[in-house]
Amino acid sequence: MSNKYAFDFLRNEHTLSSGVDAPRPTLSTTTAATIQTVSAESVAHKPDLEKQADILRFLKAHRSSGYLPPSIIYRGTGIDLDEVDESVAKLLELNVKISVEQVPDPENPQIMLATYAYQSKFNHVRDRATLLAQINRSKYGVDKKDLVDCYDEALDHIKGLTTGGECIAVNNSEDKTSILFPRGETFLVELDGIVNMGDNATNNETGTHQPYSSDPAVQQVLMRKRRVVVLETDVDPQKQIRRGEAICVGGEWFRISSAVRAGAPLEEQPQRAQAPNTVTSLTGLSKRNALDGYVRPFNEKALPVDGPLSAAAKENLEKAKEARKLLHKLVGGRGHSIGAASQILSNLAHSSNPTSLAASFASSSSGQGMGHRKRPTARDHSKGGGGSNAMTLEQARRDAKAVQEAASDPNVPLYTHARRHGVSKDVREMYLKTRDLVKKDEKELYHILVQHKLLEPGEAWRRPKLAKKADVDNDGKKKKRRYYERKNQRMTNTHLVGTEVGALLADAAEKQKLGKSVGDGGMKK
Repeated sequence: MSNKYAFDFLRNEHTLSSGVDAPRPTLSTTTAATIQTVSAESVAHKPDLEKQADILRFLKAHRSSGYLPPSIIYRGTGIDLDEVDESVAKLLELNVKISVEQVPDPENPQIMLATYAYQSKFNHVRDRATLLAQINRSKYGVDKKDLVDCYDEALDHIKGLTTGGECIAVNNSEDKTSILFPRGETFLVELDGIVNMGDNATNNETGTHQPYSSDPAVQQVLMRKRRVVVLETDVDPQKQIRRGEAICVGGEWFRISSAVRAGAPLEEQPQRAQAPNTVTSLTGLSKRNALDGYVRPFNEKALPVDGPLSAAAKENLEKAKEARKLLHKLVGGRGHSIGAASQILSNLAHSSNPTSLAASFASSSSGQGMGHRKRPTARDHSKGGGGSNAMTLEQARRDAKAVQEAASDPNVPLYTHARRHGVSKDVREMYLKTRDLVKKDEKELYHILVQHKLLEPGEAWRRPKLAKKADVDNDGKKKKRRYYERKNQRMTNTHLVGTEVGALLADAAEKQKLGKSVGDGGMKK
């Protein structure tokens, strides 16, 4: 859903970091030591333009190091900007891709030393947050190649934003590049089925031995360390999502795996097996992929993703699993077929509010756990039953509080089900198959609605248009009458001055200045 008033730029992810500029990176001692030394004799025969290109490539490769002195550039390129290649230094000063800054020489502070740094088109883009902010500020799109060289991890972050659908990527066939557009508001839906990490056999693609331990604590550590690319689900996901579409598992975005070559990254897969730029697709991938065979299974119990789950995603899935176990333990298996319990503990997706659902779940579970109690009588009090009833009530309150706290665990609604962009595959197919059955004529559609008891006979199926009142503004408030007096206005009926009529006119003019009504002059009867 787009912002009606076009105030998207006010959101945090649309704005750049303001205030004090971020500290500029400096070349560390470790990085300087790892720079391979190039001899000056190997580049002495090169012309100045080629030397400038070598320095540009060197600075771009070390753009995260900030401004570099000529000594570091000489070590990495063999080009001496201080003495031998002063003409190249003048070319660098005129190059728009190079930023030159004069700083005091560490050995002699009275002498200014020129330092050089690679300058991208968007030099304020330094991390993922500022990258997304720049894309969201570019209403008409921004070229991907202008953002890739902003910092070292820019390409990986662009892939992540495209995979998760946080921005829209459109291929430009002329320049063989992609144009990135802001996504705006997203529409996410849950998929049926409780998602868990698959077993060792499902995720063992290399055929190597997988360690196993009977100790639950050790097994949990091994689970966090192992590579998970295939997830388990108890509802067939093929009805709701296709291969190549975006899916969110454990708070992390992936694509449903479409790889047909084992061990090869997504970029090296055939074009027909690569996921599209869009997060959803109306048709499936090429049928030839199924003939060749997909690397990872996608069936009624397996949900493959195109990359391994991170440690945070695996931890989120484990927390959601433990929270569901705690709920089952507290409730004891009672009353899971109806009401709020059927939504929280069910494998079917729902769109209810988690907070209100948890409160309803706690009240219903505590009521079922206490059972049907009889009203206490005098005989019960004489036998000491009053204390027992008080203990039962207190225990019921504690049980209800414990159930509500367990049901309010954010890991249950966030990580129990997978999420996707837009409506699911089965809902979209149902709409496409039945949209032609909807009558376009309003009268025919009205009779069908009455026939299926969606409208009562004679009921208007359109709300009547609200009548606009003349004395009310757009906000429904009563309009204020304002009177304006012309500048330099003078009385023309001077012959009435000093008469009774002139006195009435003067009195009326005075009232108008104060904003009071003076009547309609006897026009209405």
